[in-house]
Amino acid sequence: MLAARYYGIRDVRIEELPRPGCGPKEVLVKVAYAGICGSDLHIYRKGMFVSSVPETMGHEFSGVVEEIGPGVTGLRPGDHVVGDPRVSCGDCPWCRQGKHNLCPQLSFIGEICPGCFAEYLVMSEESLLKLPLELELDRAALIEPLAVALHAAGKAGLSPRETLGIIGAGPVGLLTLLVAKHQVAKIIVVDRAPARLELARRLGADEVVPVFSEDPLEQADVVIEAAGTEATLGGALRWLKPGGRLVLTGLYEEGVLVDPNDILVKELKIDGINAYERKDLTKAVQVMATGRLDVAPLISQILPLESAAAGFGMLTSPQPDVVKILLAPTGPGKGT
Repeated sequence: MLAARYYGIRDVRIEELPRPGCGPKEVLVKVAYAGICGSDLHIYRKGMFVSSVPETMGHEFSGVVEEIGPGVTGLRPGDHVVGDPRVSCGDCPWCRQGKHNLCPQLSFIGEICPGCFAEYLVMSEESLLKLPLELELDRAALIEPLAVALHAAGKAGLSPRETLGIIGAGPVGLLTLLVAKHQVAKIIVVDRAPARLELARRLGADEVVPVFSEDPLEQADVVIEAAGTEATLGGALRWLKPGGRLVLTGLYEEGVLVDPNDILVKELKIDGINAYERKDLTKAVQVMATGRLDVAPLISQILPLESAAAGFGMLTSPQPDVVKILLAPTGPGKGT
């Protein structure tokens, strides 16, 4: 089978590997679509997270069950699935409470073990969620980042009377917009790219702006920071009203300097989120299955797996109209 493997900073290669087999309680999945996400870009640009090299990348995917191993009872060949790609220790106090996203050793497939940028992937049955067959698999590939957005919105404690600011009109920011647009009075999206701001407007943002407002009358009650830079973090703290709430979803590639006086003087509340909980992933499947959220506008391009390096290049070069790139290891449209 073909796989896209990480060999070092900005070095992704397509290789032929043996097709994996199923062990007890394991499932072989034929990958239909796999999304390049922000974490993958951190790996590509900085070498973050990966425990060994080379490694098959990727953790966002949808696919079709190809084979099942001994002891698998809830899935059968032909079922459509998405994965819970989190890999936790299973034994720490947080794992024992089911809060695997707080595990100090939390990692993901594609970082600590082979990921989904391949034609086939083996996962345990308990790490797979069955999908309704009518749900298109290209859209289903966004279920995992949708779980991040649901977790962020839950942390934010949104209210119908409040103004929500979203910094960063990338996949997580735009998915959070879709999740939140009926939960708050107003949503303002900030991004430097006009094409992404126009997409945010089409998806339901009440206002889109390239810079934060310095007008105290235009401050936000809640800000979700989905960009992960020193400038956006500092801007978020200034933008918030006194007593406001900040939710951090964007990973930072570098350390940042922050003036804590905005936090102190305005008594701001700050929450970080690390991926999502299992219930968020389950809810993402349910929400996507209803058709209430149309994620199709976020999918900028679908590329064959052989073009993985080109996809990374598009997402790390100045192409602001590109939001989400899906790789199709078994060919666009197959399995849908």
